[in-house]
Amino acid sequence: MGVAVDGPNVRTGGPLRRFRRWLVHLFAVFHRWAESGWAGSAVGTWGLLQGSVMPGPSDALLVPLGLSDPRRAFRLAGWAVVGATLGGLVAYAIGLFAFDEVGRPLLNLVGVSEATLEKSRGMFERRGWMLVALSAISPLPTKAVCLAAGSFGIPAWQFVGGLVVGRAARFLALATVIRFAGERLTGWLERKFGRRVEELE
Repeated sequence: MGVAVDGPNVRTGGPLRRFRRWLVHLFAVFHRWAESGWAGSAVGTWGLLQGSVMPGPSDALLVPLGLSDPRRAFRLAGWAVVGATLGGLVAYAIGLFAFDEVGRPLLNLVGVSEATLEKSRGMFERRGWMLVALSAISPLPTKAVCLAAGSFGIPAWQFVGGLVVGRAARFLALATVIRFAGERLTGWLERKFGRRVEELE
């Protein structure tokens, strides 16, 4: 007797094929969004929310929207820098003016204990702007660093300088990769599926 190969995965294309279709559809959606003129506002708004109170990666919209239209990668990076800087200023203000009411619960939410905060006080007082810049480049939770910088009274000009330098370095590096590698990815998708990105559904 032969082995039956029919089944739900075969009839629907299998989980891998369904995932690939979903990924292609998502890419097409992001491409239309990028072409609609709202991509910059979306990236900036996400940067503001993520930099202040919203959990999630800071590049969550910059990368897919940039890949959907690599020619606009640097413009989107500019939006990301502005949004993330404003979000960081919100977090800094929370740390400065409402640390006990809002800042402390937010730090607890991202896993920063009172002991860790107190241990870092001296480091912030000596190299506050440098810590802010490094957190903006690295995977460290920048909002936690911004909250702590506000609570420790790091001078605003040092804070803003470190935040802008770090965020600009991160997002411009990503934009450079997207600008020069994104078109290759788009071309690969178009060759693979035999259609233009606008038609990928």
